[in-house]
Amino acid sequence: MKKTLPVLVAFCIFGLISGCGDIKDAIDIVFHITYNHIFTIQGNTATPSYEINLEDNDDYKRYKDKIRSINIDYIQYSITSNTGGEGIGDLYAGSYGSAFSRATKVAQTIRFAAGETRGETDVEWINKAFLESLLSGEKLSLWAVGNGSGVDIIVPVVIKIKVTTNPLE
Repeated sequence: MKKTLPVLVAFCIFGLISGCGDIKDAIDIVFHITYNHIFTIQGNTATPSYEINLEDNDDYKRYKDKIRSINIDYIQYSITSNTGGEGIGDLYAGSYGSAFSRATKVAQTIRFAAGETRGETDVEWINKAFLESLLSGEKLSLWAVGNGSGVDIIVPVVIKIKVTTNPLE
């Protein structure tokens, strides 16, 4: 008790000086969830959906009721195999378990030449607001779509999500 009283008094004084919001912000907990998926895009069609469920992550489950924000940090892709013709690829997202026909484009178009491969590349344009609105419901479905004559590529995609929580929420 002798040790905890001075610490408690110090926190109270700090709280009066700086305001409660600053103390609350100071104990935010930030963690990242990274999803990796390999899409095989063949022809002018959508791939099967890749389902993202934040509840599959132990940290998310631990802090689920204390979430302050969920943000897309980045999306990266590469083209590791291209045995087809030139074309384009797009990423679409929708509500978890929804049909592709209800999906929305969420990232810049990937353009590639016949036989072209590409190392890890940052996606420059991301529809963050839409993706984050889906993630506020903890889940989303993601598709890759090809367009072009003879498109046949393998596209690993990395999505990094930043989650901010606070035990005082």
